[in-house]
Amino acid sequence: MIQDSAQIKDLLFKSLESLSETQWLFTGQTGDFTRKRKISFSDAILSTICMQRSSSNTEILKYFDFQPDSPTHSALIQQRNKLNVQAFEQLFYRFTDSLSSNLTTKGYRLIAVDGSDIYIPRNPKDADTYRITDTYGKGFNMLHLNAAYDLMSKLYTDIIIQPINHINEYLALCDMIDRFAESHPKEKALFIADRGYVSMNVFAHAIENNAFFLVRGRDPNSRSLLATIDLPDSPEFDIVFERWLTRRNTKTVKAEPDIYKSIADRVFDYIEPKSHKLHYISFRIIKFQLPNGKEEFIMTNLPKEDFSIDEIRDLYNRRWGIETSFRDIKYAAGMLFFHSRKKDLVLQEIYSKLILYNFSEAITSGIVIQKKDRKYSYSINFALAISICVELLKRCQRGVDLPGLEKLLERQLIPIRPGRSSPRYLRARTAISFLYR
Repeated sequence: MIQDSAQIKDLLFKSLESLSETQWLFTGQTGDFTRKRKISFSDAILSTICMQRSSSNTEILKYFDFQPDSPTHSALIQQRNKLNVQAFEQLFYRFTDSLSSNLTTKGYRLIAVDGSDIYIPRNPKDADTYRITDTYGKGFNMLHLNAAYDLMSKLYTDIIIQPINHINEYLALCDMIDRFAESHPKEKALFIADRGYVSMNVFAHAIENNAFFLVRGRDPNSRSLLATIDLPDSPEFDIVFERWLTRRNTKTVKAEPDIYKSIADRVFDYIEPKSHKLHYISFRIIKFQLPNGKEEFIMTNLPKEDFSIDEIRDLYNRRWGIETSFRDIKYAAGMLFFHSRKKDLVLQEIYSKLILYNFSEAITSGIVIQKKDRKYSYSINFALAISICVELLKRCQRGVDLPGLEKLLERQLIPIRPGRSSPRYLRARTAISFLYR
């Protein structure tokens, strides 16, 4: 993992420069960037990355250092309308891939996968993202972010964005497993996910790509995979589940449930519809008890000789890192505060926040906090770190450096208080209105 902030900064600007060299690939039909403008191709992208909670006019003035000839917000929107979402998507992947990471646990890359809903400006005409759930019929628009997050480097490595009315988390995870195997053929990856990702198709994609999965199972009393299996009646167990998957539902299949499992019309990419083929699958089913007395079920294909039940429990607990990262990217990086109404421009901002998050995390992860005689351990205040990194990007674009960056970040500390918790209250929300910023 690269630790030096100057190197990380250079990687981002080199990725942006390589994008600028082929900018015609990322411009729409409304125009391109061949004419000289106040807002260049790189400025249109970088200014979007640097946008925070303030109004659009304020953010564009901040980016251009409050110069009298600063372009207007309207000019920025016109330039961004010329860009495809793929420009921001490509920058995210090019920059993230350049942050080489060799951090592993027993040789495995730990990749947590989860989804998070993103409220976007209301537009009842967009049938893909608009949904009505309240009695007043006002409705809201939402996108669903499927993310792969490296728990060791604390960086987002892959994302798939889906409209709320076409969510398919199983398909998203299968695609992310396939893409990782294609781009990192020599690395062992362990995909850790919550119970919403239990699927034979997901498990098969991991196994066929020589990857590994660790997924929490649903309660066997519910309508779940575990409800169809004869499990041992003990507080803890570690058994091997193996079956021949088939789309047939014959008497033989029904008579031998310990050998065959019918997947009927379910999505399974390794057996064609109406095919008589069989597909063998095998993985571990683990049960253990939590400190509060509740039972937890885990399904994984990790080798039993390498990972005990206690190690499996610890690995799943580490999945919480992606949950805290969602909080940081929404509130600290500002993914709740959009400066556009058009869906394509909103997608640009989502990729921008992911780029900003990875940039800030890569820099702060290299800061060593000096241990002192204190009551608590301390970590860097990530919200302040993002603000500092935004200022760094603005100055670098103007050819000015931010001296003493590491020392400045070292001073932005917050205590880590273990064991603190509060109930989670869920309610429908909308995007933060433009009138309040």
